[in-house]
Amino acid sequence: MPMGAAPPPPAVPTTPVTGAPTSSAMLGRPAPGGSGVEMSPANIGKFIGGDSNVVSRFSTLRALRDQGLLTEDEFNQRRQTNLGALLPLTSPPPAAGLDRPVPNTEQIAGRLRMMGRALEMRAMSVSEHSAERNMILDALMPSAPVVVAHPEAPPKGLMEAADAVRRLEQLRNGGYLTSDEYARERQAIELAMRPAAPAAPKPAAAANAAMPAKLEKAPAGPQPAVHLASYRSLKQAERGWTQIRRAHRNILADLSHKVDKVNLGRKGTYFRLKAGPFPSAKAATDACRQLKRRRQFCEPSTMDAG
Repeated sequence: MPMGAAPPPPAVPTTPVTGAPTSSAMLGRPAPGGSGVEMSPANIGKFIGGDSNVVSRFSTLRALRDQGLLTEDEFNQRRQTNLGALLPLTSPPPAAGLDRPVPNTEQIAGRLRMMGRALEMRAMSVSEHSAERNMILDALMPSAPVVVAHPEAPPKGLMEAADAVRRLEQLRNGGYLTSDEYARERQAIELAMRPAAPAAPKPAAAANAAMPAKLEKAPAGPQPAVHLASYRSLKQAERGWTQIRRAHRNILADLSHKVDKVNLGRKGTYFRLKAGPFPSAKAATDACRQLKRRRQFCEPSTMDAG
């Protein structure tokens, strides 16, 4: 080195930083030069296709709780909201899109830990940390879905029913379901396979003659109805009524619908879709029983007359 010349700067290590997933990995996109997110069905048992992605989300949610990256309350709320992805006959429809690919557990947990270290070092503000954390968890499994999945049809025939029972047993054996959840869904599958009851005989002519008079003057006050779904906007609720009514025309065709706006505090505002009125609370309960057999969420409720 010539005299008087400045010494060269020290060499900078070129070893990449490990332990934190890249942004492309968090989005479920292959990183340059890599194979992308591992989505092999072998990682989550015998589930394949979209079902593999659904189960992987519940597996990751459980792992985040076990690693202390998710509180028990957060785990229970997100799981319960989306349980319909595992139990379509006995739970409300889950968030739409849970069957899409998702980053693996190590990537998501690594990102959350990295964010925690950044918060401790004050490289990230509390609001920034909270916003990004909620974004990651909502992408994994929303606590308040903006759009819910369309209800699936119940199994048709013995082969589909056998597949549904086999899937249910795999979920139970994998620890994704409680024994009570398994029993209720198993019973719903068996009920869906029972032959339809014979049509009831038509009422006497005198009873039919009296029916129009009842319809002309409906009693005042809340009337028996059914709660079919909840949405984040009035437009979505109206669109949902069109879809649900078309799918279950033989049950809902003669009913009107009503959308109730409900403020749930920290969860936000929801628009509840109801159909009715029914002649009695028992009739509303019977309608719900038929709709649940078709994998449509339904709860007996009431709606204002008119």
